[in-house]
Amino acid sequence: MSPDLAVDKHVRYFKTALNMLPSPMVQLDSNRMTIAHLSLVGLAALGRLESAFTEAERQGMIEWIYEQQVHPATSNSTSNSSSSSSLGICGFRGGSLFGPHNSGTYEASNLGNVASTYSALSSLLLLGDDLGRVNRRAIIGALRYLQLPSGSFAPHLGTTESDPRFIYCACAVSCILGDWSGVDQGAATRYIVGCTGYDGGLSQAPLQESHGGHLYCCVASLALMGQLDALPDRRRTLQWALLRLNQGYQGRIGKLPDVCYSFWVGASVEILGGHEMVDPSGLEVFTLSCEAKYGGVAKCPGNHPDPLHAALGIVGFAFFRDELPRMEPMLLLPEELVRAKVPVENNAVTTGVDNSWPSF
Repeated sequence: MSPDLAVDKHVRYFKTALNMLPSPMVQLDSNRMTIAHLSLVGLAALGRLESAFTEAERQGMIEWIYEQQVHPATSNSTSNSSSSSSLGICGFRGGSLFGPHNSGTYEASNLGNVASTYSALSSLLLLGDDLGRVNRRAIIGALRYLQLPSGSFAPHLGTTESDPRFIYCACAVSCILGDWSGVDQGAATRYIVGCTGYDGGLSQAPLQESHGGHLYCCVASLALMGQLDALPDRRRTLQWALLRLNQGYQGRIGKLPDVCYSFWVGASVEILGGHEMVDPSGLEVFTLSCEAKYGGVAKCPGNHPDPLHAALGIVGFAFFRDELPRMEPMLLLPEELVRAKVPVENNAVTTGVDNSWPSF
């Protein structure tokens, strides 16, 4: 058995990230919702989430998350807009950098963001909240305004940005809330299928290079929609993912290993039923080599740690360690939590993973 993670150091690292950011990361303060989500995921993957906080601390985080919720017609910058665009702003913001969302004048700070909404809902579940104060109708309504004619999703109103990351976030939000009426699943599926490359991988957009991060977003989205069979060649897609393992997983052909792909590619392998085809020994050695002296995990040995690489590296590590909680690969939440809190008809644990894959 390989050496164990430095669990106590990582717990301190994630708790610190929830309270303040190190100087190299202060530029990410507007994305604090995502940083909080990843820190909570890291604690959950280590089995330390419940013991990490007092009840007052847990409740304080829940209240902060709800303070970032944008309801219809609460934004100053959109107060005179139509009801449709007002609904389109709904969801959760990335953080409180610009103050309360109903008092600022900077438009971008007053918009819900589908990625932040996914992070907020996941964080609330991890903290034991019942989502009772979530404006479900507004969030599902916002998804309708963020889906593009191509089938892809924009992260928020007023941007030209769109790719499978936001399709995944929309699918995860729909699954968590148990309401798929905000997603045209047929259009989203067609867009994802169009991102399939000649090599079996998946990309940011049609005819672009296959990439491990977008592989996950596409495969997980299809699994959440019950559409894995839409992949043109699942065998070839799994093969592309398996071939990215070289000690650690690489994100693209010819690149060096990066610990975050332990999840992006590793979870895709799990969803596609390839768990038994992976020799985890090299992956475990690589992950441990990326541990930082005082906690956290870096993208590669010698780099500074950050919450994204730390959390995703630990989750990928945990796929092969029975002593750590099993994380559900499609929702990045503990399996027990998904079974208990995600509506049964949308339960990815029981409907998404392909366990019948033939050997090569």
